[in-house]
Amino acid sequence: MNRLLLLVPLALLGCSDPGGVDLQVGYRDGVTSDGQNGERGNVQISEVLWSGSVMETDSGPVHDPSDIFIELRNTGSMPLNVSGWYLEIRGDVRKTFIIPPTDVVMQVADEIYIAAKTDGCFPEPDIVVEGLELPLNAPFSITLRDVDERLINGAGDWSMPPFAGGYDLVTSRSMEMANIMFGARGNYPHSWHHWTNEPPADWNEDREGPYLYGQERMLEACRRFTGASPGRPNSPDYSGSFASGAND
Repeated sequence: MNRLLLLVPLALLGCSDPGGVDLQVGYRDGVTSDGQNGERGNVQISEVLWSGSVMETDSGPVHDPSDIFIELRNTGSMPLNVSGWYLEIRGDVRKTFIIPPTDVVMQVADEIYIAAKTDGCFPEPDIVVEGLELPLNAPFSITLRDVDERLINGAGDWSMPPFAGGYDLVTSRSMEMANIMFGARGNYPHSWHHWTNEPPADWNEDREGPYLYGQERMLEACRRFTGASPGRPNSPDYSGSFASGAND
């Protein structure tokens, strides 16, 4: 028996015309961007100084647990502006911070850092988020979301102790994302290492002076007892088989 295929206009079935592209739900093709939306994984939380800074003063080293920063690295293929993005902190402190409007553009492979203030060891951060805080010596996680609240990246685990870094009553060190060959996820302990102070094998201090280990963007008075590389490539990682070495 022959069957007739009836073509019924969608309007008669109660379906509406979705309209042109401008009227439809936004679609991300991974190539085009408005510069403020991200794709999951294209911005990495690459370093966290959660334990504060230590500054040398006339009366001796002073530890400031509120002097913290979070570094971001653009691992994608397009420049990005993170104005209006979200930093969600979970742990003893459970807050959401919105990155304020900024004209700072993260170029591809750039690092920028977000500090809690400018009157500590980090006087010229790329972005300041007032009130930014992280638990001290307690579990925490950081979740980065873009302006549309889409998940971009994470760091730490609110149910586990900090993966790296800390203050040992003398020196404060950041936790840095290792240059992982496989399985580089910020919520995995093996993805992180302590800031290290080992110069390259070919470094000649007599000719080139003290090696700063990425400390150029902090006050000189802080470099002896604050181990971190804000806004700079991370220090070498010597943790073993998981990592491929320093970032060049």
